[in-house]
Amino acid sequence: MMNYMEMRVDNAFVLYSYAIFAAVSGEQDWEEIKDYVRRAKLQEKRRRESGRLVNSAYDISSTAFYLQAVSNENSPGGSENWHNYALCLMLVQHDLPSARKSFIRALQLSPHNKTLIFNFNVLLQDKEYLGLPTTVHEEYRKALSRKFT
Repeated sequence: MMNYMEMRVDNAFVLYSYAIFAAVSGEQDWEEIKDYVRRAKLQEKRRRESGRLVNSAYDISSTAFYLQAVSNENSPGGSENWHNYALCLMLVQHDLPSARKSFIRALQLSPHNKTLIFNFNVLLQDKEYLGLPTTVHEEYRKALSRKFT
């Protein structure tokens, strides 16, 4: 797959998919992941300007990620489904408040998942996203205290 991505594929759907895969698998540096997203957004902008794209190339997939997370929440892999959806919201939709909530839901299901924690920290602390002076552990504690109060 890496050779394919190095060929500078400029298909928005493929770039978004690979960005999410790379973040979930931990196989790529976050600067490379953000580059895939920038390229996807540029492709969408070009297609929108030419009249060949009305909605995001990823609208249906975003809905599918959500349905997968909700319908399989209590089964094995429920945390991974919420993690995928959180990354979709973060990288594709740039809906950062909703991504934050989805990361918290994933963390509630798998509080020791190192990749999930790392990616959530990127959302929280990276200046291109929320850029907050907080950590996953602080966010998780806040979420737990709201749940039990």
